[in-house]
Amino acid sequence: MTRSGSIVRVVDGSEVSTARRMATQCAQQLGLSETVAAKAALIATELATNLVKHGGGGSILFGSDDEPPALTMTAFDKGGGIANVGLAMRDGHSTTGSPGTGLGAIQRAATSFDVFTSDKGTVLVCRIADESSRVQAGLAPPRITLGGINLAKPSETEPGDAWTAMIGRDVATIAVVDGLGHGPAAALAANAAIRVFREGEAHELERLLNDAHAALRATRGAAVGIARIFAAQGRVDFVGVGNIAGAVIDDASTRRVVSQNGIVGHEMRRVQTFSYPWTASSVLVLQSDGVSASWNESAYPGLMNREPALIAAVLYRDFCRGTDDATVVVAKAS
Repeated sequence: MTRSGSIVRVVDGSEVSTARRMATQCAQQLGLSETVAAKAALIATELATNLVKHGGGGSILFGSDDEPPALTMTAFDKGGGIANVGLAMRDGHSTTGSPGTGLGAIQRAATSFDVFTSDKGTVLVCRIADESSRVQAGLAPPRITLGGINLAKPSETEPGDAWTAMIGRDVATIAVVDGLGHGPAAALAANAAIRVFREGEAHELERLLNDAHAALRATRGAAVGIARIFAAQGRVDFVGVGNIAGAVIDDASTRRVVSQNGIVGHEMRRVQTFSYPWTASSVLVLQSDGVSASWNESAYPGLMNREPALIAAVLYRDFCRGTDDATVVVAKAS
């Protein structure tokens, strides 16, 4: 499960060092080795340099993977894209007169590396973990993989959105909460709901939402969406109140999930669970209203076949409103 929660904007060369310091700091906080921290600094430097030289500026998201522990760096821009990714990966290839070792150096240093590019820009997702974690990572891949972005409104230091996920062998429960407004009071409401979900993760979805309603009465309230994927049964259930948007996408169709009107903690009618088919090609997207739901996957050929963290980054890049906290969570069958 990939979580991204810190962002560094890179517009000119002076901000490359900021990205490098953030990578080192994040690696140390995750308890990764000095060798890994040095590689993380190298990757961040190359990502930031590429954003300035080729993307017209952009951003790097810093996050983590839970199991095994890994630092995740996601760089995105709105430049013209990479015309030939295979050629760009070769050392010595450059379009700006530089040595042309950037993408190749990133791929060699990273534990995993993926790139999605189009005329809308480029997104690169890199992970780096200790060598012992690389071996463990190949033993028991999860049945459902997740990636999520949760960032505060640009003027705030703490997001008023929150999300959590509980993943079992064949079942995953994902909750997205948007505290009303933004800032500390919104965060208080969102975090109160998250505590309810974590403590009662085995409960039915409607009970979870009702429990959150009781717990949030003393707060300003929140919009809440909870999905539970039953991979073996081919079904995903969803219950929501307020402006949490979502969609279940597969090879045949896109189904927008139904969220009922109301405010959890204040005004909530009897909640109802809605069910949708889940197949081996299904992708679930949940998002707060800090990210517009006007996207259409047909505008991004091949994107839904990529890993969740990359999908979330593309949607955040192109549809973040920039005037509110923003959360995008993506789940896929692995």
